[in-house]
Amino acid sequence: MIMLRLHVRFFFCFFSFFFLSPLAHADAQGSKKLLVLGWLEEAALLPYNFQVHAKLDTGADTSSIHAENIEIYMKEGKERVRFDVSNRSGERLTIDKKVRRHVGIKRKKGRAQRRPVVRLGVCVGGIFEAVEFSLVDRSNFSSAALVGRNFLSGKILVDAADSYTSEPECAKG
Repeated sequence: MIMLRLHVRFFFCFFSFFFLSPLAHADAQGSKKLLVLGWLEEAALLPYNFQVHAKLDTGADTSSIHAENIEIYMKEGKERVRFDVSNRSGERLTIDKKVRRHVGIKRKKGRAQRRPVVRLGVCVGGIFEAVEFSLVDRSNFSSAALVGRNFLSGKILVDAADSYTSEPECAKG
């Protein structure tokens, strides 16, 4: 009797793993599959069509981007920010955006940071969405952008064993 129970449990686990795991990638209605991308991908900032290397990070709520020469100023009673973004090719882009909010970031070492947050259009793996990015000095990191759950949720599954699986080709922007 014990052996029968063990066989039944083994069969159930085997069946569940091999036959039900693909269904885990479907949405609540079971119709939409998530796009599987690597943990590092090329991203395009739209409408600028400016490509940067991006780390897809499921542990980050909000996306962030490497920004230099950050200048916050007021225009017509609204807070704005002008900043430079650069990529590995040495290209530089100056962006001017409305500040949507400021975010406080707690750090393991050092003081907490207060960062401006802007809305940027981003294309990763053929998926476009305008999401919030905090502006930060990421010069010590290998990727200029960190794409967080505010972009990934419901659309992208990250395969930590893979990288640079697609091109950022989007029609929107």
